[in-house]
Amino acid sequence: MTPTAKLKAVDNLLNSKGWTIVLEIMHEEILASAMSIAETPSMELEEINFRRGSIWAAKQMLELPVRLRQKLEGDVALQSVDDSNNPTGS
Repeated sequence: MTPTAKLKAVDNLLNSKGWTIVLEIMHEEILASAMSIAETPSMELEEINFRRGSIWAAKQMLELPVRLRQKLEGDVALQSVDDSNNPTGS
């Protein structure tokens, strides 16, 4: 799959209704996890750290398509430079 095709696939994901639903649900889950830390004063430190880690992981997952898109934009730009420097394709 070419970088341009990968970029288009990521753009399709970001613009899909399914991704909008995933974002909405994940934001609700992140908020619920944060609120459970705030509302449970006797929570063990291990549980707090586990929940903090799960919040961090969820945020990273939600940011992944945007970071991937940025990487692919660079790959597309490099590919176009390579193609212009090597017009014969060899």
